[in-house]
Amino acid sequence: MSSPVLCDGDEATFEPMFGPRQVVLSGPAILTGTGIATILGRRICVVGDEQRAQWPAQYFIAGYSPGAGIVSIEMLDASQTAPYVAGQTPLMLQGTGAQFTARFTPTAPAVMASTPFTPDTTAPGMGRGAFIAHQQFVRA
Repeated sequence: MSSPVLCDGDEATFEPMFGPRQVVLSGPAILTGTGIATILGRRICVVGDEQRAQWPAQYFIAGYSPGAGIVSIEMLDASQTAPYVAGQTPLMLQGTGAQFTARFTPTAPAVMASTPFTPDTTAPGMGRGAFIAHQQFVRA
């Protein structure tokens, strides 16, 4: 089944839980397309654009002060790439009910609210997310 092609300005959404951490983005997760072709004046997103995207976020763990970190896309679902290429690079698609794998990496660890005031680990946590395409008529 076909799926909308993603473009510059489309969005990524993330499930809130990355392991034990509840993650809240600081703002919308807007995609930046670098493809040569455009749709309604917006560059298309090609495979690789997802790896350049990072979004700041806060995170929460019960019994800890809030921490901060970066959310990124680790790996696309197979249905989120076009089976053919445009300009030598596969297109990124919204996907049909598909979710990509996301990563949250703490940059300012949460700290335990009581003694011994131990900081959270800085090991990344994995989560899931999906894309929201703002155009629906160009599909692949």
